[in-house]
Amino acid sequence: MDAAEVKELIDEAHEHEHRKRGHDDGEGGLKISTAVYISMLAAVLAIVSVAGSNAGKDMMASAIEASDSFAYYQAKTQRQISLRLAADELELLSAGMPAEGQARALKKSAEYRVNADKMEADDGKNSRKDLLAKAKAAEAKRDHAATQDPYFDFAEGLLQLAIVLASVFAITNMGFILWVSRVLAVVGLALAVDGFTLVYPLPFL
Repeated sequence: MDAAEVKELIDEAHEHEHRKRGHDDGEGGLKISTAVYISMLAAVLAIVSVAGSNAGKDMMASAIEASDSFAYYQAKTQRQISLRLAADELELLSAGMPAEGQARALKKSAEYRVNADKMEADDGKNSRKDLLAKAKAAEAKRDHAATQDPYFDFAEGLLQLAIVLASVFAITNMGFILWVSRVLAVVGLALAVDGFTLVYPLPFL
């Protein structure tokens, strides 16, 4: 083996080592980018999970508040009707009473009517008007949270699948798995954003 052949073998060895290092560097960079990608998905998933949990809690709390307010409203309504019926009865009965008894009956009837009117629109927070407004507001909040909830549920599921597939890619280096993960991540992120804004309501959710 002459000097020229030795030089050729040395050059080939250097070229092979260079290619090997380049491949290792590229694979290392890909693993780092995949790790960053998975970390970002995990962060988004945590936000979506909290948002979905809050939507569920708001839905339950608002449903209870609406039910309680309507129950109180109905009780007030029944009480108001009872007072007005009592006032009507006293006024009818007073017609056959002596003057003194008639005056007392009419006075009591007027008190009943005043109390019934106060229940309709009192300055406090427990009037029929206020209770009805409170119940409707709670219903609106419940319906809003109920509309948001499925968006967050589907987004959470898609993001979890995207993380799983990205983890599989980190082991197998199969490119199509990473692309599927990215597609799922984009769809999941879009659903999450739509869940917050409800700009584009989806008919199947």
